[in-house]
Amino acid sequence: MSERDILVAGAGVGGLSAALALARAGFEVTILERAEALQEAGAGVQLAANATSCLARLGVLERVKARAVQPAFLRVMDARHGRLLAEATMGEAAEIGFGAPFLVIHRADLQAALAEAVLAEPRIRMLLRSTIEGFTEEDGRVRVVIRRGETPAIFDGAALIGADGLRSAVRAQLFPHALPSFRHRAAWRAMAPVARLPAHLADAATRLWLGPGAHLVTYPVRGGKAVNLVAITPDERQAHGWSHEGEKGELAGHFRGWCADVQALLAAPGAWLRWALFDLDPLHAWGTGRVTLLGDAAHAMVPFLAQGAAQAIEDADVLAACLREGGDVAAALRRYEALRRPRTAQVQAAARGMDRVYHLSGPMAFARNLMIRAKGGAGVLERYRWIYERQP
Repeated sequence: MSERDILVAGAGVGGLSAALALARAGFEVTILERAEALQEAGAGVQLAANATSCLARLGVLERVKARAVQPAFLRVMDARHGRLLAEATMGEAAEIGFGAPFLVIHRADLQAALAEAVLAEPRIRMLLRSTIEGFTEEDGRVRVVIRRGETPAIFDGAALIGADGLRSAVRAQLFPHALPSFRHRAAWRAMAPVARLPAHLADAATRLWLGPGAHLVTYPVRGGKAVNLVAITPDERQAHGWSHEGEKGELAGHFRGWCADVQALLAAPGAWLRWALFDLDPLHAWGTGRVTLLGDAAHAMVPFLAQGAAQAIEDADVLAACLREGGDVAAALRRYEALRRPRTAQVQAAARGMDRVYHLSGPMAFARNLMIRAKGGAGVLERYRWIYERQP
């Protein structure tokens, strides 16, 4: 039996990246995806240098860059008064400083770039409408039962990689008590044509607007023709999904009293989508035998450091490197987990920590703003060099 055929559950950013990395390492890969088509989901994605360095090793960075924007600046703003707290020069300067570019891109464009590379790779086949029902390990193989419409089928491989997201079916069988943790916040996401924005907000800058109890992130996508907006607010509704319509009036209530620029940004989109934010507490293990997890299935995190997709891409890079070394497949998966679990747990904890920092009010917010001004934009970036510069 071959030890070179791998099953990957899920065709999101992590699953597609894993399939590409494994194929580049000489493995035959079958992607099992429950959706009927690779649909546009979510909105924008920020790809810091740690992600783009991995994409370069996968040979897809140029495809991604063709659809992405490389911001010229990062600006941290006092959202109540519209004041600039700190500005960091990005673009070529940040690329030189961290060894790879910082990019922003619509999630659908990132997924399309990865999918194009997957479809062009003869070592990969992708099966849509394939819902995982369960799996077993028998005779040194992983056998996966799937349902395609009303038709059951069995696939087997040398390993199964569960890259099937926050509500992972693979994780549910491995660790049924490892459930997503509701963070009592919602992400509201939208896009708007730059033509609807005041001219001074239509430049190639990523902006982080900090205010009491909420925050707003904006950056250009679609070649700079649109701006992506992500508003984070308190919320007690736990309904999970990417497509709950958000009421603009409700959203506006969270940002009442904020500056005119924020009001203009919030008014620009025609519609908003809202979804509850969940993450995972760090898992004591990611797998057993010839099965492991990757991406959100292993370490879903809140988006306050914009590292969810980046950590999944890192996972893919390290997983392929461990399996490429050869030897026992299960042992290679444990090496991958040993390398990745401490780092992703650290990033998860840091992202949770930013929840409090971003949403301070009163004297604590005043003190935070003073510290940001003192450190400046370069200091903001340096604080996260341990994330951006590390080569997994």
